[in-house]
Order: sequence, then C-alpha cells, then structure tokens
Amino acid sequence: MLHIECLQTEIEAWSAFAQHKQEQFTEKVEVAHGYLQSPPPPVEIRARLAPLLGRDWTGALPATEAPLDASFSAPARPPDDVTLIAVDGSQIFPDRHAAILYYLIQVGAIVFRYNGQTPIPHSRPALYYQDSDLFDAQGYVVSAEKVNLRRLTQEMAYLCELATDERRAAPTTPLFALTDGPLLWAYPERGQDIERAFQAYLEALGALQQTGVIPVGYVDRPGGRAFLELLWALHLAPEELVERIGENPFQQLRDYRLMERRLPPGARTAWFTRPTTINRRHSEAGQEIWFCYLNVGEAGHPVIARVEAPAWAIPNESAMLTLHTALLHQARVLNGYPYVLARAHEEALVTTLDKKALEDVLQRQLMEKGLVPQMSEKARQKAYLGKR
Repeated sequence: MLHIECLQTEIEAWSAFAQHKQEQFTEKVEVAHGYLQSPPPPVEIRARLAPLLGRDWTGALPATEAPLDASFSAPARPPDDVTLIAVDGSQIFPDRHAAILYYLIQVGAIVFRYNGQTPIPHSRPALYYQDSDLFDAQGYVVSAEKVNLRRLTQEMAYLCELATDERRAAPTTPLFALTDGPLLWAYPERGQDIERAFQAYLEALGALQQTGVIPVGYVDRPGGRAFLELLWALHLAPEELVERIGENPFQQLRDYRLMERRLPPGARTAWFTRPTTINRRHSEAGQEIWFCYLNVGEAGHPVIARVEAPAWAIPNESAMLTLHTALLHQARVLNGYPYVLARAHEEALVTTLDKKALEDVLQRQLMEKGLVPQMSEKARQKAYLGKR
C-alpha cells in the first residue's frame, strides 16, 4: 500500500521543480528560435557540417533545397481517392512465474478508403510456445525486447500483405501504409536476431516500394532533438565544430517544443535526414528515411508529430501533398491523433480480460490432458496480495 501522505514534501518539491523546468524550456525555445533566424541555404549547411559526418552525429541535415525555416501548408479538406492502411501491434510477454509459459503477439490494422466505404478492420494473433520461441541460446526466457522485435517485423509484414491486396484491387489509387512509430529502424545494436529482423524489415520496405505503396511512420509528441542539434552546430564556428558539438545547451529540450513555437496549425517543415549509421544502412538498401515535423493541432493548441517516409517517395510532390492533407483530416477527426492509427491500435489491443480468457482456455486444454499447470509461489503470493 502506498502512503501518499508520506510523499507530501517530495510532491511539493516536484511541482516547484516542474514549474522551474517549464520556465527554462520557454527561455531555451526562444533562444533556439533566435538561432533559426536567417539560416544559410541548405547547400551551404551540408558543406559546413561535413566534418560531423561519419561520427554518428545525431543531428539533422536538410534533405532538399527548401530553406531551413520554411513551412508548407495543405488544403483543409479531405483528400480524394486515396487509401490509408494503418497497422499497430500489442503483446503478452512471457512470464516464467506464471502457470503457463507462452507469449502472444497480435497485429491489428484498418483499411480506410476515401471513397465513402466503411473502414475495414483486420487482426492477426499468433501464439508462441515452442522452446525455440521461448528460450534464448543461454536457456533463459526470451526478453521483452526480443518479443518487441518480433512484433515490429510482423507489423511490417502484415502491412505489406494488406497493401499488396489493396493494390491488386485498386491499381491506380494512391496508397499509404502507416505505422505508429518511427519508420527508421529502432534497434541500432548488432546481433543475429536483430540483423535477421532488420533485413526482413528492409525487404518489406522494398516490397512496398515495388507495389507502389508509400510507407509512413507517424510519431506523436516525438522525443528527438535532431533539429536542435542542427541549430547548435550552425551556431558554432567552423574551427570549433567538432570540439564543441557535445556542449549543446538544448540537450534537455526536444524538437517538438520548438515546433510548437514556430509551426502554424496545419503546416509542416521541410524534409530532413539523419546521417546516422542505421540510416546509412537504410540508404545502402535504397531505403534512406527522411522526416519532417507536422502541426496537426488547432490555433492555441499545437500538436506536433514527426512524419517519416523513404527518400524515394519525397520527390512525388502530389503524393506528399495528399499525405499531408490526409494526416490533417485524420488527426482532426480525433482532435490531434490520426483516426486510422487509433483504430489499428483498437484492433491490436489485448486487454487484461483478453489475457485472462486466453489463459483460462489454455489451462482447460492442459487439464483435459491430465496436466495441472501451477504458478510459482512468488506469483501465487502476488496474486493473493493483488486481490486485497
């Protein structure tokens, strides 16, 4: 039992700290906004920051010739004749203390056609119980990270499958395949499992390209500061660039706070790329990832998202304008978050009640075969205390 009254001093200190931090953020946003005044042209920026390349610098570089401070708007109307396919996933992680050792991944999706048809939901659950699925090479139960890795690749494979089917049915309709999260591969570590998953992921991106479907990553309230890293790098003199790049005064700030200050409702930034090792590997496979920031909020209530897409898709200005319009329309349906991604999450979600129902079925199956599943004593005590 938590005795909240014992935390009163800390709670009051926390609120004062939060207020102070907000004041600092406001000040730093104004400083960063000042750095953005009269920026050099993109070609000069790329040349000036060349010494940082190859050092796995985490900042952004202009990917096009649009000015650094440019913003782009889109029509405030639903797009015509376009289809969005959104996917999301959820899981039940393996628990070595539980009565039954397994894990589950469920991928959910929604196909939304802008032709008046009812959105079509999809879902695909998968149960994992084989020793090869449950245990690593050392004999330990697989980690949550490995389950997440498998879920990510299954999401992309399912998205690819649905997009292929949709393309057959509508050969000329603009198609966008949306994921809830970054499109840039999120596991920079190396290892056999990660490498196999990464190659499968790149193959899925390539298959979408061949099918004429544009994959899109949508990141709500993004946590990165690649744009702020770029502003700091431009603030430094060329001779101190490498030596002082790590002294960024905006380290506790995030890009979205600056974008809340400068992006009008409905507008997006120019496109940027990140010269990281993982994006170079994307590029080697023909799948370099670019990104922009988009304000899907209303006046007085900015809502910043990072939108990621492959570099090969960006030159198609008509498609990018359609995507921009569709994301604004989708987000305004739910006051700041795309409807299709919310519905995909709904289809993927495995609730606590779902988990209990599944485990009841699994236990009955075992008992019918004369097997009596038992949880560990630790789990038994936790279950008992949890009922209090």
